[in-house]
Amino acid sequence: MMRRKADEVPRHGAVPGSLTRRVRFRVARNSAAVALMIVLLGAGTFVGARALNGPGSPKPVPPASTRTAQQSPSALPTPSPSPTSPASATACDSGQLRAVGTFEGAAGSREGSITLTNFSDVTCTLQGEPTITLLDQKLNPIASGITFSSAPAGWQVNASPTPPGWPVVTLAPGNAASVRIRWGNWCPDGRSAPLWQIGIPGSGTVDVNGFDAAFPPPCNGQGQPSTIEVGPFEPAP
Repeated sequence: MMRRKADEVPRHGAVPGSLTRRVRFRVARNSAAVALMIVLLGAGTFVGARALNGPGSPKPVPPASTRTAQQSPSALPTPSPSPTSPASATACDSGQLRAVGTFEGAAGSREGSITLTNFSDVTCTLQGEPTITLLDQKLNPIASGITFSSAPAGWQVNASPTPPGWPVVTLAPGNAASVRIRWGNWCPDGRSAPLWQIGIPGSGTVDVNGFDAAFPPPCNGQGQPSTIEVGPFEPAP
């Protein structure tokens, strides 16, 4: 029955216009869908690449063979340690210093200096005026009969130029500072020479070698105190 019905349908040599329009519509719709899908895939790829190379993401590291000298850690300059400068040097302590005293004869007195040498391997500084202590033969401080006073530095007495950095005296290892001393009226005549100690500001005392073998000044005023003038720290001549 279906075969007979089919034979009754008239045959057409051309495709109907309505069918052509439907085919063209479907082809255009499919093409638009494919184009949209391509655009979406391209946008997704671009966003993903931006996300991988964003500010918070690690940068790709080029192969070692393509790195420049600036990129190689071994090629970067290494800062060399700077030597200790006077501004960064700390104050000298008594354990860093050795003291030697020398006197020369003067009219009715003795005039000389105490030289302090930095025997450590660290740069340090001295500033101001030290304290002087005299000890008797039993190493007891002589607490009476002595008057101490301030005196000018040796470079001032000699009218020399002001030392660089003064009143701070910077002592590199092996360098020395000096303190001018003037001593008068040691009574009674024939009294034993005392032992000397020099005080380092904020850091104890240092025994002074050499003064114990020096001849003390004569007694020019029996019953009068012995006088000791002490200058500030200055670079040793």
